[in-house]
Amino acid sequence: MYRLAILLGLLLLLTTGQLAARQDETIYGLVTVDTAEVRVGPDFAYDAIGQLPRDSSVVILGRAGDFFSRWDGRQWLQIQYGDSPAWIYARLLRTSVAFNSIFPTGRLLPRNADGRVPEEFDLSTDVCSQWQGDMTLSGNFMNGDTVLTATYPGLQGANVYSVIVISPTGVRRAFDSTTLTAQIVLADLPWEAGVYTWRVAPYWTNAPQRYNWQQVCLLRTGGTFEKSDTNPYRRSS
Repeated sequence: MYRLAILLGLLLLLTTGQLAARQDETIYGLVTVDTAEVRVGPDFAYDAIGQLPRDSSVVILGRAGDFFSRWDGRQWLQIQYGDSPAWIYARLLRTSVAFNSIFPTGRLLPRNADGRVPEEFDLSTDVCSQWQGDMTLSGNFMNGDTVLTATYPGLQGANVYSVIVISPTGVRRAFDSTTLTAQIVLADLPWEAGVYTWRVAPYWTNAPQRYNWQQVCLLRTGGTFEKSDTNPYRRSS
């Protein structure tokens, strides 16, 4: 009876898509239409670079978008296509793992008020594959600095960047900039001591309000830094 309950529970997780795939797990897809177009990026705005016939088997590398109640053109799968990755609309594949359980490796393109991709973006290749370069951090809170300066590469089409700082317990702070440097201010961080991680994401927007910003690429990790306890009310021993 106990084993039956476990099996039923696992079946429920699989059918509801809540059993996440391991990142090292090989995920397969089977093409379900006669000619499935393969594109350079996760959006119909990208050019098609080939087609796959029905019943073709592919290895899935990741996903972009989320599935809620129906396929709406915003769910994409990254596949191994020859010697390089490419993208295919998820509705055209039957996968060995539920869509939302596949690890995200890309993001959908931003749209303006007319529903079009802003013309500043270069769609000849997957936009996020163009975001290349080193990230650096100067300054040291442990040496008495009160501000650290993060630098990161630019992305054609992006017009604002956000440095996300994550505390040891998961508290997040955002430091935004319209340039390729951002300042991480000690006074704006949590009081807790420890090793913090900083990550960067590019955004596109045509409005000043942050809720209108559209994230272009997944967060990239820049590195870590350390800070001491900065609680001003803690009594010294």
